[in-house]
Amino acid sequence: MTKLVTKKFKKHVIEQIIESIDETPNTAYYAFAAEHVPREVSTLPDLYDMNQVVETDLYRKMEFGKRITSNDIKPLIKKYEWESGTRYTMYDHTDEDMFDREFYVMVDETAWLHVYKCLDNNGNTPSTEQPDFSHISGANTTLYELSDGYRWKYMYSFSNSQDEQFSTAQYIPVVANTNVAAQATVGAIDVVKVIDGGKNYNNYTSGTFVSGDIQVDSNDTIYRISNSSLKTTNGYYTGCLIYISSGAAVGSYRDITDYYTNATGSYITINAAFSTVPTNGDEYQINPKVNIIGNGTQTTNATVRALINSTSTNSVYRTEVLNRGAGYEYHYVANVSANAVVGVTSSANLLSIISPHLGHGYDAGAELGASHFCVGINFSNSESNTIPTSGSYQKVGIIRDPKFSNVYMEYNSSNGTFLVGETVHKITPIQVDTAATINTGSAGVTSNTGQYLTQFSPGDYVYLKAGNTTAHMLAQVNSITNATYMTISANGTFACTNTVIYIANVSATGTLNAIVNSTYMIFDDVTGIFETDDTFIGMTTGAKAVVNSISRNDVTKDFNTFIGMHKYIATSTSGTFSNNEFVFTGVDLATSTANARMQSANVDGVTITMYTTNNIGIFANAATIEGNTSGATATITNRYSPEIDFGSGEVLFIENITAVDRASNQTETLKLLFAL
Repeated sequence: MTKLVTKKFKKHVIEQIIESIDETPNTAYYAFAAEHVPREVSTLPDLYDMNQVVETDLYRKMEFGKRITSNDIKPLIKKYEWESGTRYTMYDHTDEDMFDREFYVMVDETAWLHVYKCLDNNGNTPSTEQPDFSHISGANTTLYELSDGYRWKYMYSFSNSQDEQFSTAQYIPVVANTNVAAQATVGAIDVVKVIDGGKNYNNYTSGTFVSGDIQVDSNDTIYRISNSSLKTTNGYYTGCLIYISSGAAVGSYRDITDYYTNATGSYITINAAFSTVPTNGDEYQINPKVNIIGNGTQTTNATVRALINSTSTNSVYRTEVLNRGAGYEYHYVANVSANAVVGVTSSANLLSIISPHLGHGYDAGAELGASHFCVGINFSNSESNTIPTSGSYQKVGIIRDPKFSNVYMEYNSSNGTFLVGETVHKITPIQVDTAATINTGSAGVTSNTGQYLTQFSPGDYVYLKAGNTTAHMLAQVNSITNATYMTISANGTFACTNTVIYIANVSATGTLNAIVNSTYMIFDDVTGIFETDDTFIGMTTGAKAVVNSISRNDVTKDFNTFIGMHKYIATSTSGTFSNNEFVFTGVDLATSTANARMQSANVDGVTITMYTTNNIGIFANAATIEGNTSGATATITNRYSPEIDFGSGEVLFIENITAVDRASNQTETLKLLFAL
């Protein structure tokens, strides 16, 4: 049995992770730092996916974390820097090992780095001219050819800052270029590869028009040609292409449908008049036409000519695509045009290269074989005074959807009275109905204008507001009978025949722990993000309020960072605490009522702000805390629990690293690589 996990599937997995960050309700991923106590061995220890390690020990050692945004994740491709003299592989849909070859390059142009796909390597010759972004113009869709014969397709660019954030010695990020993707041509033919050039394709020539050659006898499809190498056998150039290589009509081409010679000269008949009529002195080239069979869109069929090497063998050495065509789902080269009178002794073998399904450049990650991704995130000094800048860490990782505790929310005067212990939800309502009927004591909601079958599903949150009063409630949809009738999870708390109904769009949730006063409440088990001006509603009481500010552990902060350590404010009584030492309360460490490891102790006069990990027992207010190594002592005046609930969320990734010492003037860049 064989199986294939496609590049597109791997890219899809990466995209789903990124989308989960931004969609509603979103998933919260945090990069965290942990384990400040120095290891007893110099080598990085192995990691094991065991419950004790992941679900217990790690939370005891966790120091701080920072939320990962969608801008912090990028797919990765192998890093191939352009280097003169290298033979790069041309893109070939038949090459099973394509993604293991150097078929694209990265070029560093100081401020930006650009990525190009090799569509033609000039018969597998060395590349000697570096791709240059100055060649790119317009819609960035077509390939361009350099003097070394290489033909490149521009894919995308990424900045120096993105290079620093995501690149490694082996990989570079994929950054979508929407302009390139939007202009990609479905089913175009960009290259026809020469496998065997054949022999004796003598049906090529070139020359210069003079006045009498153009539109013979005023017929716009008949032209006279003459030069010293011209073959005079009737039909010799029939089926070829004539291409205007210089002059007023440069770039124009037509099919030659007939070639004949008589007493007045040699003549070609073309399939249609030139849009721009050639003039006296215009140069032309006649070459065999490459016939492509396929299902391309009829108005844009591909047109390709064969270029002959002008040696004793007169072989096809290269092809030139004059019109890429569009809409080809399949195509193959039938032959290179040459009537029997030409005397071809060996037919050429060519292969038309099939572009990716939606065209080169539409999906850079899939086209270039992205099978890794990087989470690149910075711990920037104090992150606006929300994480400590002292101490060290030797372990990093990613945690998903941790629950926050001790969240203080200042709010404006509430509509209704909240109940300690009830669940509150942040809502972003979208109105869907204005004429619903709800009654107290009944869970039924009716509306002649309702479209409940398409608007809701069982379990969805629905916000109901009386049209003529301030009464309102939040509930979940229980069942949907038809478009105009549904039941909700609680009986109506008000009666109204013109109730306004909203899709609630719940994106954050918490449990009310305490009501401090008329403007402050404390919440635990908080998931999602509450922000200033958010509306939240009690699920039990229906009380409603708007957030004015948010703080945790007496620091105003949002949910972009967290501190996973215990925090203590203490008054120094003697000595200086040391980082990483044991601290305790009691007579000694062995008999202590509480002990922990000191991550850092920041002194401001006699006031010390302490952060500890690996806590056992409770350090009470007014207790004396002592350093086991330093002998320093202090009296605790305030204490704070970690800002995330112990064991909440899911630890998805852990990595042991060499110890990093923090400082208030530095930024640490974390690059976490994942292979799919």
